[in-house]
Amino acid sequence: MSTLILQNKPRKGSSGNSWRIEVLGSNGNAKEEMKQSIRALEHHPAKASRRSILDMLSLIDEHKYDIKHTEHYYTDDDLEAWMFILQG
Repeated sequence: MSTLILQNKPRKGSSGNSWRIEVLGSNGNAKEEMKQSIRALEHHPAKASRRSILDMLSLIDEHKYDIKHTEHYYTDDDLEAWMFILQG
């Protein structure tokens, strides 16, 4: 069983806002598979928070992970962000 953290990193830029998905964890194989799936996303980094959360949920479903913990928060720039702790 592997444990991963999947989170989106919002960033306010001069050309608009963007949300980059990143994966953290110690399990090399599972982490690398998730990174490859993130790279294959059509809209990455996303230009809208909803697009980012939909992509994250589809990645969780695609890799058959269970969500063990969820955090929803706003950054100092008032951009929406999500973090999931996953096991699978």
